[in-house]
Amino acid sequence: MPAKGQDGPNKGNGAVVRWLREHASYQGGECLMWPFSRVRNGYGHVGYLGKLVYAHRFMCELVNGPPPTPEHHASHSCGKGRQGCVNPRHLEWKTASENHLERRRHGTAATSIWGAKGKLSRDTVEAIRRLEGLTTNMELARRFDVSVDTIRRIFTRETYNDAA
Repeated sequence: MPAKGQDGPNKGNGAVVRWLREHASYQGGECLMWPFSRVRNGYGHVGYLGKLVYAHRFMCELVNGPPPTPEHHASHSCGKGRQGCVNPRHLEWKTASENHLERRRHGTAATSIWGAKGKLSRDTVEAIRRLEGLTTNMELARRFDVSVDTIRRIFTRETYNDAA
């Protein structure tokens, strides 16, 4: 992935890709936060050779080489991937199960009383429901770090329907 492209004026060599390449030698211990656009789940992304790729995965490949298998994940030792960390010292290739164990260790695995797909606790869902109509769904989504669609589904009881 991180090889320079030859097709088009900026293919593989735009400002965002240049920023990643310049920071591949970053030696700081604190998180290096992605300063560009992110997808809804919080991870940074970059257009590269006509594809949209995760910035942390691009950085992991820059510093660690290609993944051992296509199924390997770029795992964060800091637990702050969804906050946009792309620190090359925090990234390494791990299998899906190793990555999940890492997320559980950091407390960032999406698990709750509703199983693997539930991110919110019963208390959080109840708090969201108490705020219905007092603020916008967008503000609630931002405050509780979920999508606007999740807020809507909580209110309509399409999800988390066994909370108060």
